[in-house]
Amino acid sequence: MRTMYLTSLWFCCLLAAVSLASCGNRREKEKEKQLSSTALPVQPDSVAQTTGGTPPSISTDEQKFRTAFAGFQQAVRGDNQELVKSFIRFPLQTSRQWTNEDQKNVNINKAAEKVDASEFAKYYPEIFHADVKRLLPKAEKENFSGIGDKIEEDYYKTLQQGTDPDSELFEVSMQYPGKNGAAESYFTFVFGRVQGEYKVIGYHARRPAKG
Repeated sequence: MRTMYLTSLWFCCLLAAVSLASCGNRREKEKEKQLSSTALPVQPDSVAQTTGGTPPSISTDEQKFRTAFAGFQQAVRGDNQELVKSFIRFPLQTSRQWTNEDQKNVNINKAAEKVDASEFAKYYPEIFHADVKRLLPKAEKENFSGIGDKIEEDYYKTLQQGTDPDSELFEVSMQYPGKNGAAESYFTFVFGRVQGEYKVIGYHARRPAKG
């Protein structure tokens, strides 16, 4: 009799434990359901996920230009004259930028301010002066521009001579305040693809490098 009583008691305890576990599982599932319904949506991690589009691609020429420019920046940052020289096509045009209108009114001597490789050391401090060495390493893509829409200007057409056929020209231009309240100054480096590699083919600034 005692044995039957103990067996019944054990069986009742077992049923109670199973019932409690079942209730606990139901409560956990309800809690998970509530959390999932109020959870924040997953944020997209790219422009493509947000808009369904893809970021604009850049041309092979622009990729090559950016690679060359990154190396040029490093050379200028280190003030390594010989390394800087390797990024330049000589003779380097350093005259002020002329316009097609200038050509109509002035006799422009396009060869007068070209810098040869043999005289580069002499004019290096004039081209790569303190402001260039300070600012050029900080240049970013907003300082880059293609010359496609300006190629009809004689200045760019002249620089383009000797570059690879059908290649693009690019320039990097930076402006900065003049000293002691002087007018804003600037410098620009023009790049062209020469035998497959982008090099500096022109430089112009408010202050002439040669002349």
